[in-house]
Amino acid sequence: MKKAGFVLFILMIFLLVFTQSVFAQQNVSAPQNFSAPQKFALVIGNSVYNGISPLRNPVNDANDMETALRNLGFTVQKVLNGSLEQMEEAVENLGRRLGGSSGAYGFFFYAGHGVQANGDNFLIPVDASAIRNESQLRTRAVSLDSVLTTLSNAGNALNMVVLDACRDNPFGWGRSGARGLSPVAGAPSGTIVMYAAGAGQQAADGEGRNGLFTSQLLTSLRTPGLSVYEIFDATMGQVRTITNGNQNPELSLRVSGAHNIYLGTRPAAAVQPVVTPQPSAPTVTPTPTPAAIVQPVPAAVPAGFVHIQGGTFTRGSPANEAGRYIYETQRQVTVSSFMMNRYEITQREYQEVMGTNPSRFTGDLNHPVEQVSWFDAVEYCNRRSQREGLTPAYTISGSGDNRTVTWNRNTNGYRLPTEAEWEYACRAGTTTAYNTGANISNNTGWYRDNSGGTTRPVGQLPANAWGLYDMHGNVREWCWDWFGEYPAGAQSDPTGASSGSYRVLRGGGWNALVVEVRSAGRGYGTPTNRYSYYGFRVVRP
Repeated sequence: MKKAGFVLFILMIFLLVFTQSVFAQQNVSAPQNFSAPQKFALVIGNSVYNGISPLRNPVNDANDMETALRNLGFTVQKVLNGSLEQMEEAVENLGRRLGGSSGAYGFFFYAGHGVQANGDNFLIPVDASAIRNESQLRTRAVSLDSVLTTLSNAGNALNMVVLDACRDNPFGWGRSGARGLSPVAGAPSGTIVMYAAGAGQQAADGEGRNGLFTSQLLTSLRTPGLSVYEIFDATMGQVRTITNGNQNPELSLRVSGAHNIYLGTRPAAAVQPVVTPQPSAPTVTPTPTPAAIVQPVPAAVPAGFVHIQGGTFTRGSPANEAGRYIYETQRQVTVSSFMMNRYEITQREYQEVMGTNPSRFTGDLNHPVEQVSWFDAVEYCNRRSQREGLTPAYTISGSGDNRTVTWNRNTNGYRLPTEAEWEYACRAGTTTAYNTGANISNNTGWYRDNSGGTTRPVGQLPANAWGLYDMHGNVREWCWDWFGEYPAGAQSDPTGASSGSYRVLRGGGWNALVVEVRSAGRGYGTPTNRYSYYGFRVVRP
C-alpha cells in the first residue's frame, strides 16, 4: 500500500507539472487572443431643428454609421435629433466608457449643423431656437473643444472624431467666423479629427440617402483590410475626386503608426510584404502601351497610391521634339514595379508630418506644398515613414548644407522617385511629348499660360492613363538623382549620377513655359534651394 501510494503521489506531481507546462505554452500566444482593444462609439444625427433649416440626411447618416461601426466591433450609443442635454450627456458617457480601458478605441461621429465663432467650433442641438446670438453658443451648443477634452481625459489609446457639419451658418444673426468650420488647433495626442470639408468650405448634403462625405466614409469603413490611415485617406481622395476638388475634407492626424492600426480584421498583406516578381522577358522589350499595363493591382497598395507595373520604355526625347533640351538623349530603360502617390504632396500632408507649412500660396491646404528644398523632401519621407510604422528609406547625417543622404534600398518607407521612375510614370505608356499627345491644352496641365500666377489645388485636372494627377505643371517635383548626362546603353533601375551639384526636378511648374512641362523635360536645382515652384510627390516599393 505504501509503495502504491508513493507511485500515485509521483503520478500526481507529474500531471501537475505537465499541466502547468501545457498552459505555459498556450500562454505564449494568449496575448494575441486578448489584445483586441475595446471599441466604443457615439453617433449623433440632427436633422429636425427648431428655429433653423432642417437637414435631410444626418439621421440616415447616424443610422448607417451605427451599423458600420457595430460591424467593426464597436459598442455604439446613438442619439437622433438630440437636445443639448442629450448630446452633452452622451459625450460624457462615451468618456466614461473609454476611461475604463487604457487600450480602448473611441469614435465620435456627428452629422448636423455646425458653426464657428472666433475660431471655435460648435455642434448645434435641435433646440436651436434657444440660440439667439453668437455669445450664447458657448452655453447652448456643444463645443468641439469640450468633446476633444472629454476624450483626451479618458486616457485611452486612440480617439477618432468625425464631423459632417461643415454647412453654412443656419442662423439669421451675423457671426465673426467664416462659413464652415475653423481648423483644428492643437488636437490632443492620440486623436484623429476629420471634417467633411476644409476650413471655410461647405459640405454637400448629398442627393441620396447619405451626405456626400458620409457616403464615402461608410464605403471606406466597409472595405475590408484598410488601416485607420487608409480609411481616412481613401475618404478624402474620393470626396475630392467626386466634387472635382470643390470639397476637400480636413484631416488632423495626431497618432503615430496609424498605417498599422486596424478597426477590423488585419489583412494578411499587412503582416508580410508583397514581393512583385520581375518579368522573365529579356531586358530590352518593346515600349509598353497603356493597354499592356492593365492588370490586377496588388492588395498591399495603400489608399492614395497607384501601383506602377514595371516595364521598359524609351526615356528622353527625339531630336525633332519642340523645346527639346540637349541633355534629353533617348535611352532604353527598364524600371521595376513601385507605388506612386496619385497627387503632389499637399500643404495639409506636409503640415501634418512636419508641423509647418512653408508655402507661398496659402489659404487652401489642398494646394501642393512648395518652397521646400530637396533636403526638406527627404526629411518628410523619413518622418512620414516613422509615423506610419515603416522603415525610413534614408539615412541622413550632418547638418545644414553639409548633410549627407544615403538611400537604403531594401526598406519599405517613403522616398522620392528616381528620375527614370518619374518619367516612366508620367508617360504612362505614351511616347509623345506630353502624356496627352503631341500637344497640351489648358485643361490638362498648369503652366504659365493658364495658372494665373499661382499653384492650383491638386487633382483638379484629369489624371494620366495610370491615374496620376498633375504630372504636367503645378510644381516642379524633386527626384532622387543628381543631375547629369544619361549614360550610354540600356539600363535597369538607374539612380542617376554618383555625385553632383544639383538634384533633378521634373514636371515643370505653374510659372513654366509649356515646353518645360513635357514628359522628357528635365530641370535641376541646388538641393538647399526653396522656391515657390519646388514641390514633390513620394513613392514606395
